[in-house]
Amino acid sequence: MSADLISGRLGGDTFPAQVLGRQHRHYPAPGNATDSFTHLLTWQDLNQLIATQRLNSPRLRLSAGESIHVGRYTQRRRYRRMPDWDAPVPHQFHRQLREGATLVVDAIDEMHPPIGETVAGLETWLGTGIQTNAYASWTPKEGFGIHWDDHDVLVLQVSGRKRWRIYGTTRTAPLHNDVEFDEDPPTDPIDEFVTAPGDILHVPRGCWHAVAASEGEPSLHLTCGLNTTTGADFLTWLTAGMVEHEEVRADIPRDPGQFSNWSHRMSELITARLQAPAVVSEYWERQNETATARAAFSLPVAVTGEFTDSTRLRLATKRGTLSITANSVIYLSQGRRWTFATQAAPLLTHLNGQHSATVKELCQLVPDISRDTLIGLLRRLLEDGALVWEGDEG
Repeated sequence: MSADLISGRLGGDTFPAQVLGRQHRHYPAPGNATDSFTHLLTWQDLNQLIATQRLNSPRLRLSAGESIHVGRYTQRRRYRRMPDWDAPVPHQFHRQLREGATLVVDAIDEMHPPIGETVAGLETWLGTGIQTNAYASWTPKEGFGIHWDDHDVLVLQVSGRKRWRIYGTTRTAPLHNDVEFDEDPPTDPIDEFVTAPGDILHVPRGCWHAVAASEGEPSLHLTCGLNTTTGADFLTWLTAGMVEHEEVRADIPRDPGQFSNWSHRMSELITARLQAPAVVSEYWERQNETATARAAFSLPVAVTGEFTDSTRLRLATKRGTLSITANSVIYLSQGRRWTFATQAAPLLTHLNGQHSATVKELCQLVPDISRDTLIGLLRRLLEDGALVWEGDEG
């Protein structure tokens, strides 16, 4: 539900169409929504993760303008059958934070289900992969100084307040592997504000900013970093598909007299592909159809294959596409294709509509399919990683 809340607060599809990647924007929480994100990560949740997960640096790190050496807050632990690791020592860890360090936990969405479920919904809405990091700080000291990120971010203020200074962009849409970098930050902010609990902030990539806990109170926020989907990515996809043409598969000519004709022919082929009316839509569909599903295991059912009427199932990813024709139903997801008879259309349409369902409910959707045939279909999808078991009801 948090993903729908975020989408609605940002304006639905107008956000990716008009705001994302273009301008920073602060979305204060309505007066009755200041606790919108408290269920995603509590301080108790964070303590539990630090204490029980083996989060080696840089996945868990402390920063005070620059990364603090792990030797100042960890102790090396040695095991007979596992790799050694640097375990945080509570009192040393706390001391660094009291002195102004910021705590960072990278990819927290992979280890904390409430965040993972919300991020999966955001990925479906925005059509891109997202990594979410948690940031906790206690003092007005800026943990990272003035900097910019090479990806767009959505910031969810969970608790406390954060003071933000926005300095603007000196290079539009910079990339991780760009041809040049601007290392000189602006000196004067163009905007300054404080995010409060329930607030959302969008910062486009390349936008210089600095952040610190406001008034020295405990602050906890989540930063959702969006994978970039750029023109460079589009051109890589487009040219990869050009190998259908013999001229593209053939060697580049070595005779200088042939260079001009060859490059002209390449230009013709590429131009014709770019002018196809649906080429951009095809690219976005391909992105969704090949997106990796978030890891989810289905033990013991995935091994035993035993279903009951109360077994509840869902699709592993919400980004697949469904094509229904007069003769078949085709489901494309995770770079794979599944083809079924048209009788299965109501079942797959229901699951692809972001719903989970019990076996009994699915049977009722397709009365023309025998239970044994339906179980075989579901078992196949589960074994192929397209379905996930959510438990048995009752």
